[in-house]
Amino acid sequence: MKTPEEINEIKSKLNSSEVSDINWVYLELESFLNSDEVSVAGLTKLENMSNVFNNFKRIYIQRLIRLLKSGHIID
Repeated sequence: MKTPEEINEIKSKLNSSEVSDINWVYLELESFLNSDEVSVAGLTKLENMSNVFNNFKRIYIQRLIRLLKSGHIID
């Protein structure tokens, strides 16, 4: 059984899915920057990156609020 400290530590760290999403956005952005073409495909890439990042941000904010509610001191 995990201690309360271990549970709190787990809640305050990014999970592998979130890290994967951010890495994907990073790689897609890098690919987008290397391409100097303006196209529908580029717009689609930007829209996909924006959606993934907005979802990540929403989840991150919810987690931060839960941590604050549970009494964590956030720097």
